[in-house]
Parts: sequence; C-alpha cells; structure tokens
Amino acid sequence: MIEAVEVGALSPPPEPYSHAIRAGNTIYLAGQVAFDREGQIVGDTVAEQARQVWQNITDILEAAGSSVADVVKVTYIMQDIREIAEEFPIRREVFEGRPYPAVTAMQAAALGLPGLKMEVDVIAVVNDG
Repeated sequence: MIEAVEVGALSPPPEPYSHAIRAGNTIYLAGQVAFDREGQIVGDTVAEQARQVWQNITDILEAAGSSVADVVKVTYIMQDIREIAEEFPIRREVFEGRPYPAVTAMQAAALGLPGLKMEVDVIAVVNDG
C-alpha cells in the first residue's frame, strides 16, 4: 500500500507533491530545505539551514510513525559542495549513538530559491515488528 504522509508541522508543499510517501515499511521523503512553518528560509549558513532541514525531516518522520533512527539513506544537494563540512557536526548530533546512514552528496547549479544552501533527501525503513 502506498500512502501520503500528512505533516501538520510543516507548511504545505508549494508545488504538487507530498512531503513523504510511505510504501510498506519504507518512507521516502521529498527533498527538504530550510523552510519554517510559513515557508520562509531559516538561516544564512549551511549549519543554520541544516538544523532547520533536520528538524523538518524529524517532523515528517514522526508524522509517519518513524524517526531519524530509521534513516538508511541521505542525499545532500548542495549549492556549494565545498560547504558540506559545515553540516557534519549537525549530522553527528542527529545520528549520535547509531550507525550513520549511507550518504551521497552533490552540487546543483541552482536550488529552488535564492538563499537556499542545501536540500536533503531521505529514505527510512521502519521495523514494524
């Protein structure tokens, strides 16, 4: 069964997509950026934006009955790949006490809006047993 995850903690997507889709025990998140509940960009640095991105990811996973503990794959799309190291301390906090997920990082010519530093795409697998 495939179902959209309803996320009251985030602003509705600005385009026709879902913040997340659950297919069986796998949750696929749409790429998340540093938007607050009003759809405004939070932060000017990679570190500031990463905190908001991971908060959004946490909110989505909780709405899906999951958590960051279930994350198995992360894809980073960076405005400037040279800045990804600024995100490492936040990632270490998010995944403290568990194995790090598989990660892919790339640079894009442009992200959705000027001022965005990163977009993060996540896949989580929930153990319902």
